Amino acid sequence: MTPHSVLSFASRVALVGLLACGSEAGAPDPGAGAVGAGPHGGTPSSGADDTIVTPRDGVASEAAKLGAPYPVVFMHGMAGFGQLGLGPVGITYFDGVVEDLTKAGESVFVTVVPPFDTSAARVQALSKQIDDILKRTGKAKVNLVGHSQGGMDARLITSPQGLGYGDRVASVTTVATPHRGSKVADAVLGLLQYLPADVIDSVTGDFLKLVEKTAYELQSDAHLRQQVVELSEKYMTTVFNPKYQDAPGVLYMSYGGRTNLRTGIGVCDDGKYDNDALDVDTTQLMLAPLAIFLEEGKLEVNDGLVTVESSKWGVFQQCVPADHLKEVGQLGPAAQSFDHLKLFRDIVARIRKAGY
Repeated sequence: MTPHSVLSFASRVALVGLLACGSEAGAPDPGAGAVGAGPHGGTPSSGADDTIVTPRDGVASEAAKLGAPYPVVFMHGMAGFGQLGLGPVGITYFDGVVEDLTKAGESVFVTVVPPFDTSAARVQALSKQIDDILKRTGKAKVNLVGHSQGGMDARLITSPQGLGYGDRVASVTTVATPHRGSKVADAVLGLLQYLPADVIDSVTGDFLKLVEKTAYELQSDAHLRQQVVELSEKYMTTVFNPKYQDAPGVLYMSYGGRTNLRTGIGVCDDGKYDNDALDVDTTQLMLAPLAIFLEEGKLEVNDGLVTVESSKWGVFQQCVPADHLKEVGQLGPAAQSFDHLKLFRDIVARIRKAGY
């Protein structure tokens, strides 16, 4: 079984658990150190707890406890999961990220939501988990970091037109999120009438293989189909973006991925941090056909599912040389390494540098 097959199998197990037990079934236990809190079950000490509190400075000390640094909450994309124990093998979507950041003293959590459903449905499960994290850590806010559809979830739950969590979210960071949709989804749905039938069939087949679904499931599973609709360019640009506005006072940051040996020169130059054009990525076989399709013969830089332009939202931080799966450490056979742990260390460090 390839790493991708294991990933997809695990996501199906997560889905069964969620459907069987309700939206809270996949919620991580905030008290579990393996997939949640920092090394001491909470946020790393900033020194405030060591201060002798007097009635005069008691209010200020309480505010310090509630304030930054806020916990970092990771949110998975389509077909994703938090952590599952499958026999002797522990599998995670953000492979090794929680462990790496926890060792550095960070307060880090991973949420688990229905892997094949709309963002509106996913945030219902997400809200309960964020409430639990806030209660567990005693902090007033969290920092949300979403990969792919997880970034859409982060925007929706924070938006005043969504669940209105803007007062509980300090920042939203998205990684390879299709803010303007993915043309792959439009092709799968048959929304691109100019494409020849064989091209549509090919793109649809490659996409379904990636998520290990069938054409029948795409047509018969209303949750899956609506999820793909939400990932389309048409839906994101005409429905999602106009409806779910950014929450005032929340910092929005974004990252994009580039693969297929593209340097990103031009499209990545507006990032806050430099784009290393000499560092390029070879696409994993399962994503290569989709990366070529997205380029449309015009070298439209993408990560195999989302173009760099579509991934930009708020303050665009940087392009990273990785395909959509490597961004979170999911590597297929013979895939060259990409240091995704460093990527997420940088993301958290930049959140802290911003004061959150």
